[in-house]
Amino acid sequence: MFRKFLYPVSILYGFGAIFRRFFYESGLKKKKYLPKKVISVGNLSVGGSGKTPITIEIAQYFQEKSLKPVVLSRGYKRKSKENTIFCNENNNWQECGDEPYLMTLKGIKVVVGKDRYKSGVHLLEKDTVDIFILDDGFQHFQLFRDFDILVVDATKPFWEDSLLPTGTLREPKYFCKYADCFVVNRFEFVEDKEKFLKTIQKYKKPFFFSHSKFYGIIDTQGTNYDMDFLKNKTVIVFSGLGNNRQFFHSVRKLAKEYSFNIESEISFSDHYDYKNFFPEKDKIYLTTEKDLVKLKNHKNMYALNYKTVLPKEFYNFMEEKLWKIR
Repeated sequence: MFRKFLYPVSILYGFGAIFRRFFYESGLKKKKYLPKKVISVGNLSVGGSGKTPITIEIAQYFQEKSLKPVVLSRGYKRKSKENTIFCNENNNWQECGDEPYLMTLKGIKVVVGKDRYKSGVHLLEKDTVDIFILDDGFQHFQLFRDFDILVVDATKPFWEDSLLPTGTLREPKYFCKYADCFVVNRFEFVEDKEKFLKTIQKYKKPFFFSHSKFYGIIDTQGTNYDMDFLKNKTVIVFSGLGNNRQFFHSVRKLAKEYSFNIESEISFSDHYDYKNFFPEKDKIYLTTEKDLVKLKNHKNMYALNYKTVLPKEFYNFMEEKLWKIR
């Protein structure tokens, strides 16, 4: 009944989203161009689809090819007021935002600012850049992009969702047509895989499946441990993600595989700041790297150390599109 009550609001929200994109796609409002290739990693819904690990993976791919990628981020929920911040390890997560700061710790250059065109221009005045990557950029129409990736959470695909506020979609689902391809996360958790494949094929877009590769766990000082470190131990699992449920599901699978126990699971809101979180000193806590950057003062905190891996076919497709557009 609550959803039915909000349905008229969703209709109004949808019209607003349609008009906003129409102004840019029709040329009534001009897009800005950076003098380098621009890739966007985004989605149709609010949070939780796994965009940031994809962004990290693509940036590291270009680094391995001896190129200089730079991530342009708005720095969601950052505490700083500056228009542009060139993030580095001397900053903290409050200044940059938790996701940009995590990328910085992984050796990726990140510039934070609401106007990502200006952020890119400011950086080009100071440094060499080969390619820009927009983190959560599907709705950032102001800046032209050469390649648009739409990340799909297979456990909650956009075609089963509805517009805000009755659902989590920022734009109508048919706006997926503006993507160059889909990257599908968490497909391994889908029960009816055949149904999923039949549905995604209807959108007539190239799609690629990611998979997670676990390397162990990491503590607040950056020390890495094998998963066997947790053997026969009992942990409290917590996270502040857009999709905590899938993180907990992954940890349960690892608990069976590596013989450790889960005492409890604590779910916080996305980008939670942990000001009111008071962990017990004699217990072990397991979370995500995004959450761990906010808990540097706690020695009994660990995060899963993993990366999202994309297939070679995806990179072949992306590079072919990138070098043909301009």
